[in-house]
Amino acid sequence: MSNLAHLLFPPTVSDATEVALPNSCVREEIGDMLEAVRARLDMDVAFVSRQIGATHRIFTHVAARGRAPLTTGDHNPNDNSLCWLVIQGKLPERVTDTSLYEVAVCLPIVDQLNVRSHFSVPLLRRDGRVHGSLCCFSYRPRPDVGEREMQMIRSVAAIVSDQIETRIELEEACEEAGREIVRLIADDTLAVIHQPIYDLTDWHLVGHECLMRNRADPQRSPLDLLERARAAGKTKELELHAARKALATLDPAHPERFIAINVSPATLVSDELASLIPEGLEARLVIELNQQESAPQRAVVKDAIEAWKARAWVAVNSEGAGFAGLQSLVDLGPDIVKIDREFLSGLSTDGARRALVKALVQFAAETGVTLIAQGVETREDLQALRELGVRFAQGYILGKPAAPGCGVAVC
Repeated sequence: MSNLAHLLFPPTVSDATEVALPNSCVREEIGDMLEAVRARLDMDVAFVSRQIGATHRIFTHVAARGRAPLTTGDHNPNDNSLCWLVIQGKLPERVTDTSLYEVAVCLPIVDQLNVRSHFSVPLLRRDGRVHGSLCCFSYRPRPDVGEREMQMIRSVAAIVSDQIETRIELEEACEEAGREIVRLIADDTLAVIHQPIYDLTDWHLVGHECLMRNRADPQRSPLDLLERARAAGKTKELELHAARKALATLDPAHPERFIAINVSPATLVSDELASLIPEGLEARLVIELNQQESAPQRAVVKDAIEAWKARAWVAVNSEGAGFAGLQSLVDLGPDIVKIDREFLSGLSTDGARRALVKALVQFAAETGVTLIAQGVETREDLQALRELGVRFAQGYILGKPAAPGCGVAVC
C-alpha cells in the first residue's frame, strides 16, 4: 500500500456488532376510515373503488364483516355497477332497499353479492373529475339509514378524496422527477466538481470529494436533485452516472491523491457499482456511504463494506446520525468516518462540542478508524480541530468546490 494509505489509514481494530435496522410501518388510513364507517353504520361491506375510464372499476380498499364477497384488486364492469348508476345520476346515493329501484334490480351484481341496501358517494378530484366511489352496502334493507348517516359517509368520502388527490399529485411529481433524472443522464448535463481534503499537520492536499452539479441549473442544490431521484426510484441510476463521471476526473499527474464518490446503501450493494469500478484503484478511491436513504438489511451493507475494502477505502457519513449513532456507523466497519458540521460548528467556543470531538478522536484511535472533518468554515474551528487531533478536514475555509484541476489555496 502507498505511503498515503499508511498515513490515512492505520491498521484497524474492529469488534463490530451487528444491529438490525428498524422496519418502517405505513398506516393505511383509508382502510382504517373505511372499517370505522362500516362498523359505525353496522354495514356488511364497505369499499373504495377507482374508475378505469368509462368501462370498469377496480376495488382499491375493502372492509367487511366476516368473509368479504369481493377483494382488493377485483375488477367490475360499469354496466354491472350500482355505483356507476349513482355517478350517472340514475340512482340516488341512499338506497335503503334495492328492490324498490328497477335499474338496481336489473343488475346481476345485486344478486351476486346479495346487495339489499346500498349507500354510495362519488369521489371527486379537485378539478371535478370522478375518481371513483366510497360505498357501503348491507345484506338486508336498511330504512334506518337516514340523512345524518349519509352525511357521515359524505364527510369520510371528502377526506378520502383529499388523500387520493394528494397521492395522485405525489405520483405525478415522482413521474416528472423520474423523467428529469432520465433527461439529465441522457443529455449529460451532470457535472462533477471537487472539494479538496487536506492533511492539517502540514496542509498538503490528500484528495477530493466528488460532488454533483446540474449544468442546466447550477444554482439548484444537489440535495434537491438527490431527493427527486429518491422520490422517483432513480437514486442508483443517478449515483452510477455520477460515479462514472467522477472516475473520469482522476488526475494521472497526482497518483498520491484520492477521490471520494458518494453512494447510498442500495447502490453500494449493487452489482452495477461493482462492475463500474475498475481494479487497481485501491490507493486512489474512497467509496463514501451516506445514510440519507433507507438501507438494505444492515448485515448486507456490512458485508458489502468488507468486500469493498479489497478494492477501495470505505467511508461513512455521520450526517444526521447524532453522537449516539456514530458508534453504530463505526460498527459497520468502515475505514473512515466523516464528522459532519453538526458536531463542528462553533467548536472553538463550545466546550461541549470540544468534549464530543475529543471523545471521537480517542474512540477513533482505539478502533483504528480515520476521522475526516467536513463542513469546516472558520479559522477558529479549523485551529480547534488541529488542537484536538483531527488530522484531515474539508470545508469552505480550506477550499470551495471547484471544477477538477482548478487550483485551491489553503487559508
